Amino acid sequence: MFFLLMKKSFFDAWDNLGALILGNIGLFIVFALGLWPMFKILENDTTAGFLILIVLIPAVFISLGIISTIMSQIVDYKRLSWGEIPDTFRKTWKASLLLSLISTVFFSMSIFGMIYYSSMKSLLGLAASALLFWITVGVYFTLIWFFPVRNRLTGDFRKSLKKSALIMFDNLGLTIFLGFIMIPVNLILWPLTAFAAFGPAGIQLYLNSALRLLILKYDWLEVNPDAKRKDVPWYELLVDEKERVGKRTLKGMIFPWKE
Repeated sequence: MFFLLMKKSFFDAWDNLGALILGNIGLFIVFALGLWPMFKILENDTTAGFLILIVLIPAVFISLGIISTIMSQIVDYKRLSWGEIPDTFRKTWKASLLLSLISTVFFSMSIFGMIYYSSMKSLLGLAASALLFWITVGVYFTLIWFFPVRNRLTGDFRKSLKKSALIMFDNLGLTIFLGFIMIPVNLILWPLTAFAAFGPAGIQLYLNSALRLLILKYDWLEVNPDAKRKDVPWYELLVDEKERVGKRTLKGMIFPWKE
């Protein structure tokens, strides 16, 4: 599954490079429009600067929710229609806003908590700080899956969080790879491409591809409730997906009309 996931994500990104670039640049503009004046205002007025930050964080999350929905359509080989963005906004903004509020409050409290416990300079403080760190990592791993889960599975906000946590625990190896390698690498490469390629759009494309393939496993387990997870016939489950992804040459990717 892993190699097919890498291959599919790369081909989907290549075939929809325009959408990927627009999504990344759009999110960067939202981020930059708030971040630049915030730093300027913080120099003289701390309160006003933080008020801008309070507006900026939800705006980024709402934009990310829209981008994730668009990437989900790409992953499903659907034709994009930019006219659907207003409807996508109406469907996703509430969950994105709530996620931004919860994330901001939790991670802020977590950081302050770890700093506080570490300053105690005792074994108990060190243990509390370490425990809080791993809880924070677990929440981060869970939130990685939130937008793809909202795109693909039914349920309200609370159920989406619960399903995200279950997927995280059930696919811990993949989640660790996503959280510690794939996401940081994409964010590092993002500015190196003038904020056009990789970045948040590339991350959401990869995550939606991953969940699309994982759902094949869960569908099979639902039909075979007595089977063990190690018995999942990945080769058979991925046959159709492999055919849709297909094989390509470098010449065919750059000059598809010559193939």
